[in-house]
Amino acid sequence: MTVYALGNFVPEIADSAYIHPQASVIGNVKIGERVFVAPHASIRGDRGRIEIDDESNVQDGVIIHSDDVFVTRVGKRVNIGHNATIHSESIGDYAGIGIGAVLMVGSKVAEGVLIANSAMLHPKTKTEPYKIYAGVPAKYLRDFEKDEPARIALNRYLDWYVENTFRYRSLSVVQS
Repeated sequence: MTVYALGNFVPEIADSAYIHPQASVIGNVKIGERVFVAPHASIRGDRGRIEIDDESNVQDGVIIHSDDVFVTRVGKRVNIGHNATIHSESIGDYAGIGIGAVLMVGSKVAEGVLIANSAMLHPKTKTEPYKIYAGVPAKYLRDFEKDEPARIALNRYLDWYVENTFRYRSLSVVQS
């Protein structure tokens, strides 16, 4: 992994977290227990603090960038899909951020929300708990029930990525 101190800010990474060697973590960042950070993810706390809580995952190509007027918080058991861009103020526990989604500066994603693939949440937009938002700009689509198939699938993904924090420790290069 590539972890960079920036001035006096040294990333804090839990021992049980897994940061892939091709991911980058910079500056004022705190990463919780059993967090999985995939290849080519960039977590850049150069303007403000970023906190990623336990059992969340940051998939391939995700960018999380801080702001100087708020702490960027990612809650517990949050799934951030491939190539998403996160400039938001907060993502609540148990949320799912779709592949290629864009969360603009100061947006707030509530607990249990699903932001659809390729959706864009405009600056300072606030979502309501356990809803699905889709489109550009992202708009309320429908409720996101706790027992529906998509929620169950999301929980399976989360469990799989938590397992990856252990499985990937045995990763080895076979050819370069």
